[in-house]
Amino acid sequence: MSSVPPIETMDGLAFTTTRDGVIQDIGATNWNAFADANGAPELEASNVIGRSLFDFIKGGQVRDQFRQILDKISQDPNWSWVLPYRWDSPERMRIMCQSLRPTFSGNVCTGFVFQSVEQYSQQRPPIPLFNFKVLDQIAKENGSLPVVLMCSWCQRVKVDEITGDKWITAEDYYAAGGRSNVRLTHGICEPCLETTADPFLN
Repeated sequence: MSSVPPIETMDGLAFTTTRDGVIQDIGATNWNAFADANGAPELEASNVIGRSLFDFIKGGQVRDQFRQILDKISQDPNWSWVLPYRWDSPERMRIMCQSLRPTFSGNVCTGFVFQSVEQYSQQRPPIPLFNFKVLDQIAKENGSLPVVLMCSWCQRVKVDEITGDKWITAEDYYAAGGRSNVRLTHGICEPCLETTADPFLN
């Protein structure tokens, strides 16, 4: 059986899931502190355990990628996946690193261990595009707003009438005349596919 340290002792944000992605256990101390600091009490550990990981992954392309990754690493107890990504809030830029590894009982994958550790963080002037709860509410109230596509890994954005085929930072989006009254959707930009997902999945 794969050895897993007690989840509460792990650095950063750590949790385990079943093979099907149901969240089983969470390092609650760090997790709850992070949820509270980001104004998301609805995401505290007691509200998340027992739910599917895929309830919290936005964008069909991103969910499909995660399913492929779980299927891939479930084949071998020695495989793992490490992904750098951005996890910004309106007033803070964060660079995170997520690791994912399987747990096994005999030859059978029984679940996964996820761990995200902050690599760098910096305060900055608020960027409304990262106020996801507000944008979700705006989208529910007005389904005809323009759509902004955000990469789930690097958090760059693309909107045809402003960026064309290019992915740009949220700061550049606003500098080019972008606005906050939008419907935000999530996907994966081509550079992130090339540098993180494709080499692993092929």
